[in-house]
Amino acid sequence: MEKKAEKENKQEKEGNNLQVYEVGYHIVSDVSIENLPNEVENIKNFLVKEGASIISEELPKMRELAYSIKKTVGGAKRNFDTAYFGWIKFDVGEASIAKIKKFLDENENILRFLLIKTVRENTLFSPKIPVAVLVKEEIRAVKKDSAEKEIKSPISQEELDKTIDKLIAE
Repeated sequence: MEKKAEKENKQEKEGNNLQVYEVGYHIVSDVSIENLPNEVENIKNFLVKEGASIISEELPKMRELAYSIKKTVGGAKRNFDTAYFGWIKFDVGEASIAKIKKFLDENENILRFLLIKTVRENTLFSPKIPVAVLVKEEIRAVKKDSAEKEIKSPISQEELDKTIDKLIAE
């Protein structure tokens, strides 16, 4: 609680307006799975050091890239076809963003990143079912209901004749 109050006082003195940001990043696939948590902690620690509060995050997962990305690592250009993708949502004063961007740019283990302003609310969405699938399911349900009705009420020959006579009389 005390740290939060100190942070708010510091931001008021600096005149920072808190904004919510999200950084999506690719960590090079050369980083071993054992060292991956350390890389994420380095990013998070730097954000906190700059006065950020972490709102939410997703730990990086190995992804195949849509295209090869070239990056200079250790003085040599390398092509990467896979990378660990993760993201962190945080709020921080606007004055700290330039430092955060510079840190991410200079980190050799970050292949690429995207830093955007966003909203605090959860913006994750569940995959939507295509309309064609919904229509097919609806048609199946209607067919099933009508088939059940036919099975539930067998009509005798007499009842059928009476119904036909009524229809003809109208």
